[in-house]
Amino acid sequence: MQIPVVDIFAGPGGLGEGFSAFLPKPSSRQFPFRIAISAEMEKNAAKTLRLRAFFRQFPPREVPNSYYEYVAGRANQPWTEKTKAQWDAAGSEARQLKLGVAEDDAILDKRIKEVAKADQPWVLIGGPPCQAYSLVGRARNRGIVGYRPEDDERYVLYKHYLKLVSKYRPAAFIMENVKGLLSAKVNGTYVFPEIVEGLEQPAGRNGPRYRLVPLVMPKNGLDAAHLDPSSYVLRAETLGVPQARHRVILLGILNELFLGQGKFLAPSDHRVSVSSVIGQLPKRRSGVTDRHVESWPDFAGEVLERAGRATKDPEVSDKLERLSKSVRRRDPGLGGRWAPEPVAEDSVPEHLRSWLIDSRLEGILNHEVREHMVSDLRRYAFASAFADVHLRSPRGSEEFPRALYPEHKNWESGKFIDRFKVQVRHNPSSTVTSHLSKDGHYFIHYDPSQLRSLSVREAARLQTFPDNYFFEGPRGAQFKQVGNAVPPWMAQQIAGVVYSYLKP
Repeated sequence: MQIPVVDIFAGPGGLGEGFSAFLPKPSSRQFPFRIAISAEMEKNAAKTLRLRAFFRQFPPREVPNSYYEYVAGRANQPWTEKTKAQWDAAGSEARQLKLGVAEDDAILDKRIKEVAKADQPWVLIGGPPCQAYSLVGRARNRGIVGYRPEDDERYVLYKHYLKLVSKYRPAAFIMENVKGLLSAKVNGTYVFPEIVEGLEQPAGRNGPRYRLVPLVMPKNGLDAAHLDPSSYVLRAETLGVPQARHRVILLGILNELFLGQGKFLAPSDHRVSVSSVIGQLPKRRSGVTDRHVESWPDFAGEVLERAGRATKDPEVSDKLERLSKSVRRRDPGLGGRWAPEPVAEDSVPEHLRSWLIDSRLEGILNHEVREHMVSDLRRYAFASAFADVHLRSPRGSEEFPRALYPEHKNWESGKFIDRFKVQVRHNPSSTVTSHLSKDGHYFIHYDPSQLRSLSVREAARLQTFPDNYFFEGPRGAQFKQVGNAVPPWMAQQIAGVVYSYLKP
């Protein structure tokens, strides 16, 4: 019997994907978790959820060709008359719902009642939207005249989560949020202790009680977790994810099920690099927003050459000069929905190889990049060449050539050290965020010759989404989905901890 999972604030489904893909042993024949319902209010993410729910209706080797035809853009729909029942089932599982809207709440409640009344454990997972808690979001909010955290509904979205825990008593729950949650305040009071207290006793003294358990054993023992909130911070780069992503993950186990028999994650000192995960993907180049470009090779050579002339760093200048000559050979293209280009497997880390790559694709999905201004492309050229030479990004006005300074009145204030940030090839990436939908300045590709920020697929790989995971909607919506998600590779490890408490 599979354990039902209810996924709320699901985004494109990273957390749910991890639970669905978890196997206790490589030789296991049945996945122990199944998604009973996933709820997401954004329409494009909800479409992505349904498409993936359809994919999961079939054993991995039996996904119909119609799915691959659809994601490649050769068919208008992923199902056929033969698989219409599975498409309908996917529509029942993945729902576009906004919590707090009575009609949508009724749909979710009805499904959870069906799950909760069965004589078996079930799991609630999800991450309430985090913009109000994140350090960047809080800094932005302080600039809004008259802004008051207590009036921001995003601060209390977790109460929808709390209500479901209180009312339906899941055997376990996972709540994910940004690290900034630990320091967020409303009316001068820290939010995190209130959330912890609410989750431990969601209905007060007379309701169910939960034990909050860190996923990694704290240095001072399990009982020390409450004294140190950082015990609940999970660092993705220590778990085989090629990204430095630090998130608060709260695992709650119903008191009567907590017998101390669960396992903990074992972080590793090994780090997975950016280049080992995205270096095999076909080359791409940026579009240009403020100039008509007839010949990309000639244009790219000119950009690299001018960036090289602007810098006084001889190693960086020499690298750009050499690249300006070699780049004048071909146009790598902008990319798009699908491209029939082979993807090399050999250099992908072994633990992610079968997880990421699907030979049935016969190409690459969502490998599309955004457009940039010519002046930004020169900055990207310099920044990525600098990172190649010095193994780090240049620090703002301290190290950028004056000729490449952006027209920003505060550029020399020292507040924009990381304004143009390269994802250095030999390190894990920085945190992939939804900001990619606005500009790519924090996500510059390490290869100077490509003159661009990351593509949707590259961001998805850094998040460990399988290559056959297709993101619906326009490019900006795809970037948002990827940036807001939980890395599925990390999520399946979290699922393993949950399973250790619930297994028969």
